Amino acid sequence: MLRLSKKVEYGLVALQHLAKRGGVSTVREISDENGISYDLLAKILQELKRNGMICSYQGVRGGYTLMLAPQEISITRVVDALETDNSLTECTSSSECCSREEACTIKGPMRELQTAMSSLMNSVTIAQLL
Repeated sequence: MLRLSKKVEYGLVALQHLAKRGGVSTVREISDENGISYDLLAKILQELKRNGMICSYQGVRGGYTLMLAPQEISITRVVDALETDNSLTECTSSSECCSREEACTIKGPMRELQTAMSSLMNSVTIAQLL
């Protein structure tokens, strides 16, 4: 069975938390309330910030908040921000394939599955996870 990485899962949980709160939350608050490693979550939030989904505020009342509406943040966007390769097989991640390319009978169906999964993940947003 295919599964999202912990990094993506925690990113989705953090975005869900921020969407529910509607204001500023600290890494510690998100970490403690969701049982996520503080250090890992801090890195994930930096990646989400770098990719324009959240912004940070410094100071005593600092923390993170959403930059976009929850319905504007798709699962695909989160996966793309946190993972370098989210393809099912090598053939679906690049134009190059393995040495069996000529005789391969799974390349076409795998690409169709990748397209369908990508479409579905692009249609599900943080707003739907609330």
